[in-house]
Amino acid sequence: MIRKTNNKKLIIYELNEVPRKLIEYYLKYKPNCNIKKIINQGFFIDTFTLDEGELHPWSTWPTVHRGVPNKFHNIKFINQDLKKSQTYKPIWEFLIEKKISVGIFGSLQSYPPIKNNNVKFFLPDTFAPNELAFPKKLMDFQKFNLDLVKNNKAISTSITKKQIVNFLTLFFNNTISKKSFIISTLQILKELLKPIYKKRRSMVQPVISFDLYLKYLKNTKPEFSTFFTNHVAGMMHRYWKYLFPNDNESRNSIHSKFHSKSILKAMDIADFQLGELSKFTKANNYDLWIISSMGQDYVDRGNYIPELLIKDFNSLLKVLNLNKDKYSLLPAMQPDICLSSNDLPSFNILRDRFKNITDSNGNLVFKERYKPVGLRLNLSIIRSSEISQKKVVFVKKRKFNIKDLGLEIIRRDVGTGYHIPKGVFIGDGNLTEKVYKKNIQNIDTCKIAPTILNHFNLSIPNYMQKNI
Repeated sequence: MIRKTNNKKLIIYELNEVPRKLIEYYLKYKPNCNIKKIINQGFFIDTFTLDEGELHPWSTWPTVHRGVPNKFHNIKFINQDLKKSQTYKPIWEFLIEKKISVGIFGSLQSYPPIKNNNVKFFLPDTFAPNELAFPKKLMDFQKFNLDLVKNNKAISTSITKKQIVNFLTLFFNNTISKKSFIISTLQILKELLKPIYKKRRSMVQPVISFDLYLKYLKNTKPEFSTFFTNHVAGMMHRYWKYLFPNDNESRNSIHSKFHSKSILKAMDIADFQLGELSKFTKANNYDLWIISSMGQDYVDRGNYIPELLIKDFNSLLKVLNLNKDKYSLLPAMQPDICLSSNDLPSFNILRDRFKNITDSNGNLVFKERYKPVGLRLNLSIIRSSEISQKKVVFVKKRKFNIKDLGLEIIRRDVGTGYHIPKGVFIGDGNLTEKVYKKNIQNIDTCKIAPTILNHFNLSIPNYMQKNI
C-alpha cells in the first residue's frame, strides 16, 4: 500500500554509512521490524556517490545536502573553512530563504547554526568547534555532547565527575528525559560490572540525542527536518567481520557474540527511533526518508599498529616553540587532526613546524592529507611500529619521549568495515509512486537535494541534476 500525504513536509533520518547488506540482514533477523513496515508501504533503492578520492562521511554528506560531488563543493575535512563552498549551499539554506521552516539536528558540516524566524531548532554536528546551537537549551546539551566526544574520540575512557554533574544538570532542567537518564545509568552500571560494555558506550549518545530531537520535533513541527546518527557506522567499522564472517578468511577463529550483537543492538536503536518517527509522520502528515550517503563493507587492515593520540595540545605547541594563544586544535576524527591559526604568518609557521616531527628514520609523524583551506590545516597522524614500541619521536633530529609532546599511545579495535560508494534510500510518502512508476533501482546521491527542492515545489539550480 502506497501512503500519500497532503502537505509538503519531510523528515530525513540520516543513517550514516548503512549499506543494503546490513538492512537485508536485519530484515531477516527481525522480520516484523519498523524498517520492514516502512519499506512495505514505501520504497527501498540503492544509492551511490560520485565523490572522488578516499570516501569520508564529512564529504559525502555535503554531496547529499548540496547536490554536487566533492570535486565541486570541495569539502574534504572536518572543520574545514566552508566559506569557499557557499556557491553550493546546503539544502536547509535554500528552504530557509523560501520561508520553509526547518529543524536540523546533528547533520554533518552544518556548523555554524542558523538563527532565523524560519529555524525551529538547529544543533550542529558533534565535531563543531564550539557549543553554538539554537535554542539555548540545545546549546547546553551541545556543550555536554562535545565534551564527551572530545574525551572519548578514539576509545571510551573513564567518566569524569564534571561530566556526571553536567549530565545531572541537564536531567534536572528537563533537557534530558527520565527515559534517557535511566538508559545512561544502566550503561554505566553495565560498564562497572563488565568493562567490555565500554565498547557500547557510544550507543547511548544517539538515544539521548533522539529523545531530545523528538521532543523538539513534536513541539515545533518544522516543515523540513534532519536527524543524523553515526552509532551503527561506529559498530560496523569495528565489528563487521563478526556479523558477516564469510567476508574474511579467518572466519573459523571468530566466536564473539558480543561483537556481532553490537551491530544488531545498534540497528535495534535505529529501528525503534524509526518506529517513533513513523508514528509521528503519519499523525502529522509528513513524508519520511532514511538515507545513507554511502555504505560500508569488509576491509582487511592487516596487523594492527597502535596509534598516537594528542592528549595535551599545549605541550606539543611548547616543544615546537609556538604561541598557544595563536592556535587551536579543533575536533576531528582520529587519526586526523584539524589545526586553526589566528593569522596567515602564524599559520605558515605552524605548517612548517609540524614537518619537523619525525621518527628515527626521518619519516613524518604528521602528514598533510589535504591542501589547507583558509587558516585550517588537516593532518593525519601516521602509525609507526617503532614509535609505538620505543615511545620516542624526533623534532629537528632532537629526541623526545612522546609524553614530552603531549602524545600518548592508544590501542583500539581493529577496523573490519570501511567506506564504499553504495548506500541506501528508503522512503515512505509521496515519492513512492514515482519510484515505482519509473522503476527506479538506484540513484546518484546528488539527486537527493534537487528531489527535496521538488518536494517543496521549489526551483532547482542549474548546477544540480534533475530530481527523481
